[in-house]
Amino acid sequence: MIPAGNTPAPVSIKVAGCASLLVMMAVAWGGATTRPAEAAVLGGMGLLWLLAPARRMPQRGFVLCGCGLVILAATAWLPAAWFPAEPWRRALQDAGLEPPATLSPQPWLSAEAFVWLLAGLGWMAWLLGQEWDSRMRRAAMRMLVGGTVAIAATALVAWKLHFPVPGWFPDHGFGPFPNRNHSGHVFALGGVLALGCAADAARSGWRKTLPWAAGAALLLVALVINYSRGGLLLFFGGTFIGCALEGWRRRSWKVLTVGASLVLVLVALVLLYGGAVAGRFAGGADSQVGFRVLIWRDTLSLQHALPWCGAGLGNFRALFPLYRSASVNQQVVLHPESDWLWLATELGWLGVILALGAVVAVLRGAFPLTAGSHRRLRAAALAAAIAALLHSTFDVPEHRLGSALMALFVMVLARADAASPAESRGAVVVSRLCGVAALALAAIFWTMPDDAARAETLSQARRYADAEAAANRALAHAPLDWRVYFTRAGERACRGLTLEALADFRRARKLEPFYAGLPLAEGRFWVQSQPALAVKAWGEAIRRVRAPEDEAIYGAILGAAPDNAGFREQLLGLAQGRPPLQLQWFQFVPPAEARAHLEIISAVASQCAPAQRESFQRRASEIGSAPAAP
Repeated sequence: MIPAGNTPAPVSIKVAGCASLLVMMAVAWGGATTRPAEAAVLGGMGLLWLLAPARRMPQRGFVLCGCGLVILAATAWLPAAWFPAEPWRRALQDAGLEPPATLSPQPWLSAEAFVWLLAGLGWMAWLLGQEWDSRMRRAAMRMLVGGTVAIAATALVAWKLHFPVPGWFPDHGFGPFPNRNHSGHVFALGGVLALGCAADAARSGWRKTLPWAAGAALLLVALVINYSRGGLLLFFGGTFIGCALEGWRRRSWKVLTVGASLVLVLVALVLLYGGAVAGRFAGGADSQVGFRVLIWRDTLSLQHALPWCGAGLGNFRALFPLYRSASVNQQVVLHPESDWLWLATELGWLGVILALGAVVAVLRGAFPLTAGSHRRLRAAALAAAIAALLHSTFDVPEHRLGSALMALFVMVLARADAASPAESRGAVVVSRLCGVAALALAAIFWTMPDDAARAETLSQARRYADAEAAANRALAHAPLDWRVYFTRAGERACRGLTLEALADFRRARKLEPFYAGLPLAEGRFWVQSQPALAVKAWGEAIRRVRAPEDEAIYGAILGAAPDNAGFREQLLGLAQGRPPLQLQWFQFVPPAEARAHLEIISAVASQCAPAQRESFQRRASEIGSAPAAP
């Protein structure tokens, strides 16, 4: 029972509801991964900061660490001459790319990322500046759980009935985020909070726990269907941490043992009846655990080659391919599979220390978990926050707006009620100024075109001059984006600008030195107009891929080749030293050409697999009875 004197004003409940609604909007709108969604979320933040400003300043530790992060991120625009010359700059110059004079090779991209760093810190500061109490916290947590359950239920229905949800573009056909691990992150956080709401409702009778327990069960089902190990580990880990916190508070091994036993039962049920997701935990073909470790190794190599303050925000994706060695394969790596390693490459290890300091400053307020402080709700939020931090060590959920906003909100909900100091007029003024700035930036982002996508669309419509203009604008914003160079090269090739197209293709290959699909597509541009250039590009594609993946690439090359015996002869030269590819060529070409090289292919057939040798024998028998070419 809450004493009447402690009842919060209705506006406080509305603030908690609006904050929760903003987080759920970010998640439901495809995880806020598109520019319109990002602009809408930033605009929503601005409205909250303007109309319901923070009433007090955050803790000094958070302010100091946050200011340190901002100052560190601003080093991206310092002169590059102030720092030791990095090897990647020489590599870019060799490719005909002249890096800017700033430390960041992409200063405009760093500026955009800088805005989102400020937005994240501002969101946290605004939450900390509110006067949270028990009722306000309970309302916010229940809204977060309800919204997450509704999104998970929508995802399950859409998956079962096979219909796409507008604004959702999941890579595996489930959930709001493009990346299933980010959907799993949000579902898991909601599940841990749902269990906390169930424990809190148990004080009023076991029947009150049923809706929250059912919501947690639905979220667990969604996690299984989502096929994300990280989400399941976060859910089970957060649940176990919650049990451990309760056992520690009561100084009871019994509570810890019973809680751990229940978690193990749930884990066993998932492994027994979870279908394909259990195979991922068993290290199946789709596990990719070892590959993640290789990415970390290459990320550390990149970080070691950078200055103490990193490469500047927004630059990991462009620079990482230049330092790949252990993780080389045909996957384009977009992130380092760790939020903290990502931060280390772009802001240095000092950035990691400052970010951890800010987190510690926030979570310190969660202790002690004393009786009468709604400890069950706060313990669930604290467990979810700790599990989210651990998850961010092995994945990148905090680099997505939707999942990051929820994780930051959960951290604040774990804090105890603080004594209400006098209202800070400075905090109100700063909050409203930030709100105006956020609304202005949201309007800019909303109207800012995606020139890279526009260039590709215009190119497909054969509007090559307009497409090149859009590509030029995109490269002014992100000058190390190999995709845009490739798009512009194709446009120039179609316009007959051979030298300019070759220069752009070379830049694209330099920026992405391992992906075979790039020179494969380049060869398709040249195969009709400049066959010699096509052979050269396809030779690069074969060089980039290893067996047995090279068979798929070589098959695509044979399929794109013109009907010309001399050209096919050159393609056989690309297969030199690769017997399976030579057999593949032998199977593809007309009988007369195959018969002319029968002796050579026979000599290498013994080095191939039994199935390939049998296929060769059948083909040799067929062409042996065919009439000789005139």
